[in-house]
Amino acid sequence: MTMLLKIVQLSFWIAFIINFVFPLLGENSQWITWIGIGLLVAHGLECIVFRKDIHREYKNPLEGYLVVLLFGVLRTGEWIGKKPSQPS
Repeated sequence: MTMLLKIVQLSFWIAFIINFVFPLLGENSQWITWIGIGLLVAHGLECIVFRKDIHREYKNPLEGYLVVLLFGVLRTGEWIGKKPSQPS
């Protein structure tokens, strides 16, 4: 299931990039642009929140940031349950 979601997400990013050169939906192509910008902002925030995890998991942090920007919660979801609990 996760692999299917990653394929769908990657397909969306390809459509998002192509949409800048050739509007895929004509006048309605603005929706692809706005959804893509929203996802970039959300995934950018995930990069900020999970920066320590990215640096820990990847030898090259740039690769980690790129993976999180592309797949978002499909990647960071693995880290959410592993957060160390704060002592009281």
